[in-house]
Amino acid sequence: MSGAGRQRPQRGQRPSLEFRPVADLMVDPAYQRSIDTGPSQALIKRIARDWDWGLCQPLNVARRTDGSLFVIDGQHRLSAAVLRGDIYDLPCVILSVGDQRDEAAAFVALNQQRLKLSRIEIFKAALAAGNVEAHDINGALEAAGLSVAATTNVDSWKPMQVVNIAGLEKCVRTHGIKVLRMACLAGAVAFHGQVLRYFGTIFPGIVAAVVKHGVGAPELITLVLGGCDQAEWRDEINRVKADNPNINMHAAAEMAIVRAVDEAREAQS
Repeated sequence: MSGAGRQRPQRGQRPSLEFRPVADLMVDPAYQRSIDTGPSQALIKRIARDWDWGLCQPLNVARRTDGSLFVIDGQHRLSAAVLRGDIYDLPCVILSVGDQRDEAAAFVALNQQRLKLSRIEIFKAALAAGNVEAHDINGALEAAGLSVAATTNVDSWKPMQVVNIAGLEKCVRTHGIKVLRMACLAGAVAFHGQVLRYFGTIFPGIVAAVVKHGVGAPELITLVLGGCDQAEWRDEINRVKADNPNINMHAAAEMAIVRAVDEAREAQS
């Protein structure tokens, strides 16, 4: 075909086009992005207030093997319809899927074609799709009593929730799952019960301390971390960065926390 290049074979089954009752449509939070944010709630209210059927594109919906229907794309439209209360069904492009993993993979593929997902959203979808690395990271978090927050909006975070997906992934890829588990546990114990506002800033330093001293002194690392609150560690890392303008914040965190653990270990000798 002229201009199209070499085309790959078609994949998947042809979907069906149907109007389905709003009450039959569900959303799986295991991989769907959270709509509990200010911008999402504002969008839902705006769609509901100014509902226009000409702008209501069909929702992408997965039909699971038990017949249940889960929205892959379109939960803002669904929520707006529910909010109005006078819309009883919605147009849907319905795909038959094998299981939740296929559904989550379809969610990622669909959204990556047109919208960049956040690291949190990609991580949660990868976890639902059975990605091994995501499973390992989630296991390390759960073992430490941590979990991934629903959004990057700090005002919505609950105690012991983290958002530093990139840092967690870098740790496991560079140092392995054992170091990740130790670093997560050290941070969780040191800042137990707190909203982890600066955990992403501090975490590279925790990892560096675990790599250097973790096997021989895990309790010391936790003790040193707990000796300052998160804001104090953030300030110390910023001071190190100011004193060393050629390094990034990641390296500054490593320098600040490793130095503190080194000093504490020397004091014990």
